[in-house]
Amino acid sequence: MDSSDGARPKHVVYPIRSGALIAAILGTDEADFKRWRRLVHDARYLRRFRELHGVRPPLLGFFNDHPGSPLFVPTTGSFGVSAAMRRQEDWWALDCRHGRALLGSKRTGELLVWDLMTGEKQHLRLPPACDENWDYNHAVLCAAGYPHHGDCRSCPFLVAVVSSHQTDFITSARVYSSKTSVWGEVTSIATPHSLVANKPTALVGNTLYWLSDNSGIIIIELDLDKHSLGLIEDVPDDALYNYDGQIIIMPVEDGRLGFAGVDDGLSLHLWARVANIDGVVTWTLCRVIDLENFLAPEVLLGCIYRVEPIGFAEDADVIFINVHPSTYMINLKSMHIESCNY
Repeated sequence: MDSSDGARPKHVVYPIRSGALIAAILGTDEADFKRWRRLVHDARYLRRFRELHGVRPPLLGFFNDHPGSPLFVPTTGSFGVSAAMRRQEDWWALDCRHGRALLGSKRTGELLVWDLMTGEKQHLRLPPACDENWDYNHAVLCAAGYPHHGDCRSCPFLVAVVSSHQTDFITSARVYSSKTSVWGEVTSIATPHSLVANKPTALVGNTLYWLSDNSGIIIIELDLDKHSLGLIEDVPDDALYNYDGQIIIMPVEDGRLGFAGVDDGLSLHLWARVANIDGVVTWTLCRVIDLENFLAPEVLLGCIYRVEPIGFAEDADVIFINVHPSTYMINLKSMHIESCNY
């Protein structure tokens, strides 16, 4: 940490065991302790720490909407949720990002923003004009905006609701800010013969992306800075034919939008939207992962449906693959694969 940080301690904290860090802090006097306390809660320091040491937030678990299964499945034994929040019959899992989960009530239709670390919950009413004639998707994110994410839990949050009218084919979006406790103005765009799909959302920079359902594949984008909707209609035919339309959109390296699909040869394909030197944007196949090298033969032989990606943990570079009746998570950095059976 450079000397321009004023009264903050002039140290860089290395990724040692938390107990050792606590002991080091407690060994200081009261004034130093207060400075350390301010430091470890400072968003700029946390960003710098992660940049220097490559530290990513831990993957605590995943949400699951399969009937008869727990709503939240922890991937670490040290993290758990209350029995009320585990009950599948009460809630739908809608989105999860920056340490917060967005859930939807099956009984009342209201939204719930849940801080996974503190357990704090905030209930939201859906904006007006939300009824059964619309298809919906949602997103939750820290309001700090790119590239200022650090200690996101101390920042206000945003909730975006995007909806497509089932007969008029108009797609609209509104954004709720916890800072003002108000839903923003509606922004709309025509999406001919296309409705927002019930698939995972992607955040790239300060833009949210959703897939749509139609005869081809269209991506709906919401620019949070401009509060405007747009469409990406140049998704390659591979997404429809090679993967039978079973793709997810996701952020990829260098702050680009990408998507993933599994072909009939059981290869996981990762695509990225890339601009060439002339500024022309095209989709490029940037990575191929042969799943047969990572999954046991009996797992693949026992799969009775198409193998497909079903989710992506943006903060952890982990993709979830459905190999029915099992689900696996693959760390795209280490290529460690783990079963998510529950």
